[in-house]
Amino acid sequence: MWISRTRYRDMRTQIEQFVDQRDEARRDAAAHLGAARRTAARNTHLTEQLQDARAEDLGDSITDAIGYERRIVRMTRAVARLSAALTSETRRADRLQQRLDSALGLDSPAIADGALWQQHRTDKPKPEPGGKP
Repeated sequence: MWISRTRYRDMRTQIEQFVDQRDEARRDAAAHLGAARRTAARNTHLTEQLQDARAEDLGDSITDAIGYERRIVRMTRAVARLSAALTSETRRADRLQQRLDSALGLDSPAIADGALWQQHRTDKPKPEPGGKP
């Protein structure tokens, strides 16, 4: 079967176009494959960095939590000591005030103002249910 020169030239042009398209598709595929490989390598690297960071953060947060727990325990003990010291000093101050009042003669029922702060007076006014003396 014979073909004309025009048909031959057209077919040859088409073949050259197909070859060019094939070569371009191969170049594109190679570029996409290279990009995919680089992306996969970068993802692997970033995943490793993320795992390392999570491990470090977990270690840091555990260390911080232990440190905070220790600080809370120390502060709780300090507050308990200070509360006990405050109670003790309040009792001591009350006893010293009573001794001073006795030494100065202020605990006598004859001195009316002493009834307002002295705890051991027999003439101390009784508080009313509304909270007023």
